[in-house]
Amino acid sequence: MTILELLGKSTPWLAGKGSESAKADAEILLAKVLGIRRIDLFLRFEQPVSTAEQDRFRELMRRRATGEPVAYLTGTKGFHDFDVEVGPGVLVPRPETETLV
Repeated sequence: MTILELLGKSTPWLAGKGSESAKADAEILLAKVLGIRRIDLFLRFEQPVSTAEQDRFRELMRRRATGEPVAYLTGTKGFHDFDVEVGPGVLVPRPETETLV
């Protein structure tokens, strides 16, 4: 399965589970699994995704479908010009926080 095929199947599935940002969530999680930047997904649409990578992606998607924040799944959240490490027990920075700061 290629990156394009995987995103094409996972985005509607996640949207059906109630995610309001299913496309972005799927792209961010797949980029994390592949160890590339999100923008690189669009440059490598035809790249095959290994079975192990697909399994890891499916696990992250399953967790996202239960409502776990993407930032917890990736371990980071962008804040201003840097990434902040986050995890359970840490508040995830929100866009309103950036405005306030």
